[in-house]
Amino acid sequence: MVNGQLFVADISSYLEHTGWRRRSESWRGAAMWTHQNTYNVLVPARDGMGDSKLRVSELLDLLATIEQRPAEEVARDINSPHVDQHWYRTFTTGLPSGFTTLRAGLNALRGVMAVFSAAARSVVEGPHFTFSGEAPETVGALVDRVELAPTRAGSYIFPVRVPLVDDPELARKVSTQLLDATIAVRDAALSGSPAAFDGTVSAGVSAELCEGMLGLAGAKGGEPFEIGFRWARGLPTDLPSTTVVFPEGSAEIISAAADRLRRHGPSGEVTVTGIVESLHDQPAHADRWRIRVRGEVSGAKGNRRVLWVRLMGQDSYHAAITAHRERHRIRARGVLSETGARAELITDDFEVLDR
Repeated sequence: MVNGQLFVADISSYLEHTGWRRRSESWRGAAMWTHQNTYNVLVPARDGMGDSKLRVSELLDLLATIEQRPAEEVARDINSPHVDQHWYRTFTTGLPSGFTTLRAGLNALRGVMAVFSAAARSVVEGPHFTFSGEAPETVGALVDRVELAPTRAGSYIFPVRVPLVDDPELARKVSTQLLDATIAVRDAALSGSPAAFDGTVSAGVSAELCEGMLGLAGAKGGEPFEIGFRWARGLPTDLPSTTVVFPEGSAEIISAAADRLRRHGPSGEVTVTGIVESLHDQPAHADRWRIRVRGEVSGAKGNRRVLWVRLMGQDSYHAAITAHRERHRIRARGVLSETGARAELITDDFEVLDR
């Protein structure tokens, strides 16, 4: 058996999560599972049976072949139903698969830390063009729980595990925010223009996140890279496992975008539709009424996000209070603020939906 004991319940839930189907018949008490009407495996009826070790070993070998990754890694996944996984694939020119240079490896690890931290800050503090000061304790505590798994060949992959413990909803929000931001950066980079990043801030893209990605592009900054996501089956989601590919040369445009975000470039008109998560009234400020909205934004990159909205009048704020209390959706149209580090939607076009 690989990587310690595997339990029947975890094996069965993993097979179901990865698209296998349990057949109605059994064989000598063992459950029969099939995949795409092509592959078949046997799962022991219960833990501790005499042939369990052989059956599980055969199952792991087949899964490793189908998923094209080491059996040890598959076993870790089976044993970890409450762990989201990210992987960062780098390509070092002139070296065989499984090797990278010391400098490129160090840059990549720093980049992984920066990318994840930026996504976490975007979830906790809201979207920012660029972050200032120390990260909140909540972000630090989450980053401290992230695990670096054994690296592997192909070319050089840094697997990262995000345990869904203590606050699983927050950890999952950070993973999905990072996916949204990664896709937004990739799409904007493919356009070839730093201006295409103007609408990505509300998707969780910041100068820090872009700068972190630069660390994945090799010691000279010109190599391709990939960021992948696999979701813990212990916290179900409709999101599929995904790999986001950044072709050679992406780093140059991402670097220019990071500079642009630090200058708070304009991002045009956007519309946010979603649920009011919280309300903030600061009577001492002229721009006193703000709400935090989770939803979808048109006119910007990405799909899932939290966005701060600055309301221009007390009537709108009172309507937002009612929407928050009664869980009604709202819609706000306006432009993202160009002043201050936080990205805010400034609007005088606000309405409550679902009434």
